[in-house]
Amino acid sequence: MKTPFLWSVGSGIVWTGVAGAVAYAISPTDFSPRHFAGMFAGGIIAAPVIGLLIGRIARRFSALGRIPRFWMALGNLYLATYLFLLASGIGQVLSDWITHRHVETVQRRLVVDPLMGALFGLTYTGFVIVLLPLSYWNHARIGKAWREAAVYDDRRTT
Repeated sequence: MKTPFLWSVGSGIVWTGVAGAVAYAISPTDFSPRHFAGMFAGGIIAAPVIGLLIGRIARRFSALGRIPRFWMALGNLYLATYLFLLASGIGQVLSDWITHRHVETVQRRLVVDPLMGALFGLTYTGFVIVLLPLSYWNHARIGKAWREAAVYDDRRTT
């Protein structure tokens, strides 16, 4: 049963790199890797957990038809993006609280930015066209790992 979890955690880590590339590409100004790490530290830390969550949701991906697979991959892409941005916002709020002892923009960083970032960051920029096939492939790999783990478990119990 170890393989699906490893695929999911690895997936979360790889998608962190994808998120970094997307953030760098849509940023109006260039920023350094240190600035990126500061902005998205919460998301980077949460990425393996987000990967586990999406991997758990994708367990039955192999059992679905083609159209439901498409919608699951698309929905989970937006969900993972939202969760990554939410975790990044939480990291920014905590960082502001630790360094300045007050936070001015909690609602914007925890509600507006993650929601708008997920919707417009993927849709408006067109990155969903590139990332959707990657999400579908990722779901197929994780679904296959879950299916193979279930077959392996069935063999061990009989």
